[in-house]
Amino acid sequence: MSGKTNSGKRLAVIPMKDPSKAKTRLAVALTPQERRVLAEGLFQATVAKLQEALARLPAGTADIAVVSHSPVIARIARQAGLICIDDKDPGSLSLAVEAAAVWAAQQGYSTLCVLPGDLAAPSTDDLTRLLALPLDNNSALFCPAKDLGTNALLAPLPCPFPFHYGPKSLIAHLHAAEAAGLCPRVLPLASLRIDVDTAEDLDHLLAHNPQALTREGTR
Repeated sequence: MSGKTNSGKRLAVIPMKDPSKAKTRLAVALTPQERRVLAEGLFQATVAKLQEALARLPAGTADIAVVSHSPVIARIARQAGLICIDDKDPGSLSLAVEAAAVWAAQQGYSTLCVLPGDLAAPSTDDLTRLLALPLDNNSALFCPAKDLGTNALLAPLPCPFPFHYGPKSLIAHLHAAEAAGLCPRVLPLASLRIDVDTAEDLDHLLAHNPQALTREGTR
C-alpha cells in the first residue's frame, strides 16, 4: 500500500493484549476464565459500537484496526473485518500505540484515533461525534477517563508527541502535545469515561450489561 492511498482518512485503533493476560486487577473478583470472557466481550462490544458509528458517517471516513500480538485477538479482529497490526508485544500500552501510529502514518492515514478495548458502555452517538470531529495538523484532542486517564484521543499523523499512557495520562498527554507545538483540547464524553479495571468499574458494567460475564465469548 502506498503512503498516499489513505490520504485524509482516519484510523481508529484499539490496542489489546491477549485476553488470558487481561484484567489482572480484577483477579480478586473474577476467575481467569471470567476475566478472559470479560476482555473478549468488551473488545467485541467496542468494535460493534465503532462499526455502528462509522455506518453513520460518509463512506471512507475511517478504518478500524486492532494493535496486538495476540493470535486470539487477531482472529476476532479479522472475523469482524478489522485491520490487524502486530505490535510484537512491546511491553507497554504507550509503545503499542506508537507502533500503530507509525504504521498508520506509513499507510497514508491523516489522523489517529485511539480507543481502549474495555470501555464499559460506549454510546454510538459519542463515538460518531468523536470520529467526525474536525482536527487540523496543529491540534490534538483527548477524552478523559474518570480517573484522569486517556480514554480516547485524536492526533494528526505523523504524531509529533510521544504517548504517555499510565496514571493520570490525560495530564501527561496534554503537556506532551503542547510541548510539540500543538493546541491540545479536552472533550469530555460521558459514555467514554469508564473503562473496566476495578471492582467499581465492573459494577458499573454489570448495571448496564448483566450478561457481561456469562456470554460464551468468541466462537
